[in-house]
Amino acid sequence: MVSIYLLSILAGIMIIAIVGILYFVENVMRNYVHLFFVYFALLMMALMLLGASIYLYSPSSLTLGVAVGINMVFMIVILGYFFAIADEISEKKTPISDFHKYFIALLLVINEALMGTTFTLAQVGKSIFISPLEDISSSLNSVWFFYPMMVEMLSVFMFAYTTNYDSGKLLISLIPLIGITSFPPLLFDLNIWKLSSIFIDIALGVLGIMTSEKSWKYAYLFIILSVITTAINLKPIFCITIASIMVYYYSFIFEKYKIYTKNKRS
Repeated sequence: MVSIYLLSILAGIMIIAIVGILYFVENVMRNYVHLFFVYFALLMMALMLLGASIYLYSPSSLTLGVAVGINMVFMIVILGYFFAIADEISEKKTPISDFHKYFIALLLVINEALMGTTFTLAQVGKSIFISPLEDISSSLNSVWFFYPMMVEMLSVFMFAYTTNYDSGKLLISLIPLIGITSFPPLLFDLNIWKLSSIFIDIALGVLGIMTSEKSWKYAYLFIILSVITTAINLKPIFCITIASIMVYYYSFIFEKYKIYTKNKRS
């Protein structure tokens, strides 16, 4: 098993990299060359984590070769594709569509989930990965998923809020979600943690419903229902709900940020 201190350092490096990508999306990305860079960075990171997970699950020279090969083949193919279309996308003037914002958000959450898988395998081995459902639960119900995700959520929130302080009322309703990710009920096998986290998360969910716009009221309602299921130890429901809403969280901020930026410039 890998030292918790080494894993913490590596996790910190990964978080810094993702926060850097989030900053780039929020403050720099304006054309399709920028968009390509974001896709490339997120896909390379995801494949690196996937390759590491394959090797950690079954360490051998074969899986090490597969892990390295996945990254090398992708890098060669995607860079070759980029040079083939570089002139075309550099001249493309159409706005970046909402589809790309949702897909970037999905890639961010996939990276966070793969980070949970990879670092959990490195910390405790494959003993808790015993079935597809348990594999999903072990990947998402992990400190290596929730707390890096919380830092990244807070970072993108601050990027949007400090740059667009006039949209604060819109963004402030997202704070309860950040709080909820700080207290996953089944993260630690302690009754006091479970009971207090359920109470805190439900209270934050109600606060979110009271302060948010219509779409987020439904999101918080789903979160509250998933929190209640943790009372009977149904781990996957809460974890999958949070992961799904995280895709919406990122895409929501990307979309609203672009609107406010456009309004301020006009």
